[in-house]
Amino acid sequence: MNMTTNSTIEERTDTKIKFNGAWYEESFLIHDNTIISPWGHPSVDRMSLKDFSFIIDNKCELVLFGTGISQTFPPLSVIIELQKMNIGIEIMDTKSACRTFNVLTSEYRNPTALIVID
Repeated sequence: MNMTTNSTIEERTDTKIKFNGAWYEESFLIHDNTIISPWGHPSVDRMSLKDFSFIIDNKCELVLFGTGISQTFPPLSVIIELQKMNIGIEIMDTKSACRTFNVLTSEYRNPTALIVID
């Protein structure tokens, strides 16, 4: 068992999220227990493969993509290209992504989270 000590998302409102004791009001990434903020991106439905360069460059295998208040999918061509690179991406609303992130980290897994805050 991988005994990493991942932090969890501590609190969440509709406009901000608390992680490792700090509040974030802009979209961000969590990777290897570190926040990368802000994460600049266009609206989800206009994203390109370039907007996922971080997860591609870091060869992230398990990616949770919280797309804001509602579940919105990036273009299908982007999803297909990520799958071809063996990057598993789960697309859900941000509230669900936060819950799933906490469940996975409690299981000593190390997901990467892309979190959109509307």
